[in-house]
Amino acid sequence: MQAKRGFTLVEILIVVVILGILAAIVIPQFTQASTEAKANSLCSD
Repeated sequence: MQAKRGFTLVEILIVVVILGILAAIVIPQFTQASTEAKANSLCSD
């Protein structure tokens, strides 16, 4: 019998969904930090 190798479609979809959820949480924090940094830069000039 041949060994099963690789990932199933369901496993790949689960990983993609988890990465999407993490990206949805992290990306807004980076954009907020970027706007705060710009505001602080303008205030310091």
